[in-house]
Amino acid sequence: MKYSMFYASVTGNTKMLADAVEQVLAKETKTEKAEDADLVCVGFWTNEGTASEEVRNYLKTLYNRKIFLFGTAGFGDSKTYLDGILEHVEDNMNDTNEVVGSFMCQGKMPQAVRDKYNKLKEEVPNQGAHYDLMISNFDKALSHPDEKDLEGLKAAVLDALKKL
Repeated sequence: MKYSMFYASVTGNTKMLADAVEQVLAKETKTEKAEDADLVCVGFWTNEGTASEEVRNYLKTLYNRKIFLFGTAGFGDSKTYLDGILEHVEDNMNDTNEVVGSFMCQGKMPQAVRDKYNKLKEEVPNQGAHYDLMISNFDKALSHPDEKDLEGLKAAVLDALKKL
């Protein structure tokens, strides 16, 4: 089986997932060209509820491919939210493609994000509870992707391979 890998990672979270995918696929043949691959693995970080522009543009170039999507989101505490992100990402794909598997998990964010929330909490006191939730989510995300996330990803890849 041949696979290709394309991903974008700003903080290293998605790269960590890509490395785990490649561990599962270590015995397979990696190809640089998606058109030569039996499975195209596409990883992304979440930007405004969908994949980054670079990944969205890449997905638009794929036709008649079997795709495994994986990504990270700073605000990833809700399965419903994460599933919604995957749906938005799939909207960037041509209908000739088939998503044979996917995985999303929370990912840590840069400290500047927490600093921004603290500043906004001070500047907009009537929104303090809102920013407390944002800060709590930030703190929760610091440990992600964790070992449980990586094991879930590896299981999702193995399930996707059964569909090829």
